[in-house]
Amino acid sequence: MQFIYHHRTAGRGGEGVHITSVVRALLRGGHAVTLVSPPGVDPLAPAADVPLDKDMKGIARPSGISRLWKWLSCSCPQFVFELAEIAYNAYALVTLPRRLRGREPRVYYERYAFFMSAGVWVAKWYGRPVILEVNEVTGIQRARAQKLLRLSRWFERQTFSRADEIITVSSFLQREVLQRGGRPGHVHVVPNAIDPARFQHADGRAVRARLGLGDATVVGFAGWFDRWDRLDRLVAALGTLRQTHGDVRLLLVGDGPVAHELREAIARAGLEPFTTLTGPVPRAEVPSYLDAMDICVLPDSNEFGSPIVLFEFMALGKAIIGPDVAPVRDVIRPGENGWIVNQRNGGDLTAAIGELVADPALRTRMGLAARRQALADHTWDAVAIRVESLAAAHLGTASPADIALGAA
Repeated sequence: MQFIYHHRTAGRGGEGVHITSVVRALLRGGHAVTLVSPPGVDPLAPAADVPLDKDMKGIARPSGISRLWKWLSCSCPQFVFELAEIAYNAYALVTLPRRLRGREPRVYYERYAFFMSAGVWVAKWYGRPVILEVNEVTGIQRARAQKLLRLSRWFERQTFSRADEIITVSSFLQREVLQRGGRPGHVHVVPNAIDPARFQHADGRAVRARLGLGDATVVGFAGWFDRWDRLDRLVAALGTLRQTHGDVRLLLVGDGPVAHELREAIARAGLEPFTTLTGPVPRAEVPSYLDAMDICVLPDSNEFGSPIVLFEFMALGKAIIGPDVAPVRDVIRPGENGWIVNQRNGGDLTAAIGELVADPALRTRMGLAARRQALADHTWDAVAIRVESLAAAHLGTASPADIALGAA
């Protein structure tokens, strides 16, 4: 099967991981994939796996047109940024026809982006099946608040109503897409996933030794430090747990807008000797840092996105605590493969961590259940099989009954 995979991202961070993982899984499945990216962007390049900090001074520094994309996404006025998003349709109109024309069967797969409609329109013009992957919708809480909301919703309805199949990463997004033009029976929940090979040789012992964690019980988080993650509650929990549960340490892997505030809060609480902030870590090293943790915590998360790090915690067999939001409820079965707590109640979070600190056997049991589920249901190869099933139904090589995606 031939796929045309189109996206409009910088190809870094979580979105880059998702793009490259789906593409590589489709290739492993024996399919041909043509990746169509913005000019100068290649998510499959090794450099795309290197993290950047918020000031572009991390492990790698963008150059050339990549610097332009970084400026557009981080620094230019929001109104100008949204006009650039709309203008990108012209690039799609010029670029995609030569990829889609021809007699051989081709499937158009697009990672949905705000104000994007040209790709789906061109694919339908050439009679290609359209699979749309939706990771966010207009009006949700995000780092950059949108300005042209009514126009964005109009583009959204045009795009959603024309797609043959829509994949969403959470049940929250599934409900939203159905209310915004998605067709009942053709909107599916397919959460994010992991590549098991990345975790086969993860060993946190060297990390623990290097960071001086010793035999402490390590509570950890990894990702981009945004305000909605409420890492301040994790710091507050550490302060309480240090008084009641002995040698507990906190390991925070990553960087982000609230990193400076976190350091100040840690210093005010006198917790610097018991807290490690690593800064940006190359993707290849992340599994070993996660393996250095005993309890992995998402204090809070947005209501729509499927956190890839959640599945990484699961793949490593870690005891997990997550917030009560739809993307976490889609995956975590409380008391079996993790715990879900009221993210607005810091006491609930502290109590949950405390019980897991005190019960290593419970941590092991929950971690093993999480790992089994991740390897059975949440691998990128499993995602690729689902995409293939959707595409095959529209190419006439499989019946819709063969698709087991839990359609709405």
